[in-house]
Amino acid sequence: MKLRSTIIIATLAAATMLIAGCKKDGIYRPGDKLARISEYYEKAHQRYDPETKLWRTIHKDSTARRDKEKWAWDGKQLHHIDIYSQGTKTGTVAFVYDGNRLARANFSATGLYAEYTYDGRKLSSVVVKNKKGETEMSETFEYDGKKIRTIHVTLPNTQLVVYGAQALMPVLGDAQVASDIAAASHKAAASKALELVLDIVWKGDNIRSVTDRTTGGTTTYSYDDKTNPLRGLLTTLEGVGGQPNEYAFANRNNIIAANYGDQKMSYTFTYSTDLPTSRSRSVVNHYTQGYRYVETYIDYYEYVEE
Repeated sequence: MKLRSTIIIATLAAATMLIAGCKKDGIYRPGDKLARISEYYEKAHQRYDPETKLWRTIHKDSTARRDKEKWAWDGKQLHHIDIYSQGTKTGTVAFVYDGNRLARANFSATGLYAEYTYDGRKLSSVVVKNKKGETEMSETFEYDGKKIRTIHVTLPNTQLVVYGAQALMPVLGDAQVASDIAAASHKAAASKALELVLDIVWKGDNIRSVTDRTTGGTTTYSYDDKTNPLRGLLTTLEGVGGQPNEYAFANRNNIIAANYGDQKMSYTFTYSTDLPTSRSRSVVNHYTQGYRYVETYIDYYEYVEE
C-alpha cells in the first residue's frame, strides 16, 4: 500500500463513515454551510541553481479555477451536491430524509443509491444498491461508546475490481484501502464475496489511526485545531476536491498529514476565522539531476452568506 499523490476520479458514488461525538447520526447541520468547492492545478518545471541553492521555475502550466462541487440547501437540510470533473458537470448526489435524519442518497451518474439504517442515534449500516435493488456494497459498524471502533465492508461480487477500487475510496476515505481491495479482488474467486475489516483508534474527536486487519497496515493522521466544515456529512462523491477524504466526515478538525510507513501526504490550509477557505497540496517529482516538476493542487471553499 502506498499513499497516492492522486486518486482515480470515481464516476461511482457511495456512502461514507459516521458522525462522532455529540452530533446525531444522519443529521448534518453545520454552523456554516458550504456553497461551492472549486479547484486549481499548476505544474511547474524547475531547475536547481547551485549558486543560490534555490529551485528556479523555468516553465509553468496551470488551469483556470473551476468548479468541483456545488451545494444546494433546503433550509437547514442539504438537498443535493452537483459534481464536476475538470469544470464539467458529471452528476448529482441527491439526499432523501426521514424527518431530519438522512435515509437515502441517490447518485445520478450511475443509478446507484445508498440506504442508511440506525440503532437509536447511531448509524448501524450502509447498503449501496444498483437499479435492480441488488446490493453492490455494504458496511456495518461497531462502536466503543459513542465512537466507531470497527468497520466491516462487504463487496458481494469480486469481479467488480474497478468498482471496488473507485467506490471504496470515498466510502472509506483511504486510497490505500482502495488499492488493497483492488489487489485482493484480482486474487479472489469471482463467486466469493470480498470482506474487509478496519480498526479505528481515536484521539479526542479525531481519528488517530486506521488499521487494515488483513494486511496489518496502519495509516496515522494529524490535524489542525480549526473547524472541519464536513464533519457529520454522510455522503459525497469523492471527498474534498477529488482527493482521498481520509475520514474527513468523522473528524472535528482538518487533516494536515496522513502517514503510512515512510510515505506521507500533507496539506496546507488558509482560514477565515475558524473555517478553511483553501487547502493545498504539492507533489515534487524529480526526473533527472538538477530538474524537477512540482504539481500543486488547491481546493477553495465558499460558504453560504446568511
